[in-house]
Amino acid sequence: MKLIFSTLVILLLLPLTVISQDKYKVVYDYGTENVSYYKLDKSYNIIDTLSNPKIKRNSLVEIQLKNVNPFAVDVVTDVKEEAVHQAGSSGFNFSSLLGGINTFSSDNLNLNVGNLPAGEFFKKSSSRGDGITRGFSDLNEKTANVAALKTTIMSNLLNPNLDKEDIIESVIETAGLQQDARLPDPNENFYVFLTQLEKIVQEDKAELQSNINAISKEVDQETNNSEQALSRGALIERNYMISDLQNLLGSLNESTFQTVEDLNKIKSLYTMLEASNFSRTYDYQIEADKVDVELKFVQSAFAKSVDSNNEGSLLKTRNIKLYAKGGFKINTGVALTLNNFGSKSKDYYVTEDGVIGADDNDYFTPNLSTMINFYPYTGENFNVGGSFGLSIPISGENNIKGINFLLGPSLHFGSESRVSVSGGLAYGPVTKLTDGLEVGDTTTFGSIDNFTKDVYDFGYFFGISFSLFDLN
Repeated sequence: MKLIFSTLVILLLLPLTVISQDKYKVVYDYGTENVSYYKLDKSYNIIDTLSNPKIKRNSLVEIQLKNVNPFAVDVVTDVKEEAVHQAGSSGFNFSSLLGGINTFSSDNLNLNVGNLPAGEFFKKSSSRGDGITRGFSDLNEKTANVAALKTTIMSNLLNPNLDKEDIIESVIETAGLQQDARLPDPNENFYVFLTQLEKIVQEDKAELQSNINAISKEVDQETNNSEQALSRGALIERNYMISDLQNLLGSLNESTFQTVEDLNKIKSLYTMLEASNFSRTYDYQIEADKVDVELKFVQSAFAKSVDSNNEGSLLKTRNIKLYAKGGFKINTGVALTLNNFGSKSKDYYVTEDGVIGADDNDYFTPNLSTMINFYPYTGENFNVGGSFGLSIPISGENNIKGINFLLGPSLHFGSESRVSVSGGLAYGPVTKLTDGLEVGDTTTFGSIDNFTKDVYDFGYFFGISFSLFDLN
């Protein structure tokens, strides 16, 4: 019996062995809404894909959020559990990095070619005038395309539903609409493309300035070389033409400056886009039975600075559920048990002939018990473990002889209001004969009460208990 008792204790304490920390990974894709679970090795490499997993308690969980546009979205995390170990992030703040770029385009982008001089002096330099007209038209097209490219990259950066590859592809495709034989392919190197485009804009500006200045000199020379004094109408026309040429130079400088500024902003935004990370990673150690990781995707600070009129800051909310297994749980409960000591418990008596007799108390005695339940946590609604308790009889003709000690395996049902069914060894008081007397001996005493005593011996029990509170 002692061997059986020792073996039972060892089996019950076996789950207490130390387990090394496991590693898991949860991946949430912002674009597809998919949640995937993986098991990792010691080097954080994926070794298995899991479906509806239960994660070992005290394991390290890496939560990765994919395709989250940091220019458009910030993530606010909230972990709800019994013991919170939160690893949150308020997201990236790109406002300070981008220097408060608040406009997509400028009002002064295009040059009005229709305002070119049309007087007699300009017509005499028709070849140069036609070149200026074509030059302004080409420059206007480049300016408009640069403005469109800037609008494209800004609007894409503010779109929470685009991933990094989509944004880059859209920007490169828009840049390819710029038609000029001197430009390289933007697919090969976008920075070389932007640098060459800026160089071409500056070269076209210099050529237009040269042509405008040449026309101005021709007008002055023709006026100075004229043998006849200019009429009042011709003089007014000359002055208007000089004024228009000066206005063109001013407009040319302003437009070129704005285009170069836009190119620099595009280069800055694209540099940050390439360096940005569209994934967020949080490390979390799971200790609770159930964990609810709430992810609030809100409008980023950069997006708010660009669109200050947009009051809808919350984009969407998602929840990631984690369920733990393992660890050791202990709780207490009140139980009703049935104890039985079989043939070891006897009622002794003396017959009319003076012979000592005995009847076996091989019936179950109801006991009121207090139990300590312990079990390795394997699931929310069903666990297998053990129970230890103390009980006292609540029925019977005899007075209470002593406390019974209970120990055995148990089944635990339910999540909050747990019910445990247990059974096993009972160690309690039973009545034995003293003074060497045995059943069948003859005695002259009319009562055997003075020749018995209570000793502890092993029996068995089974019962049902209801949890009161957790100890662990």
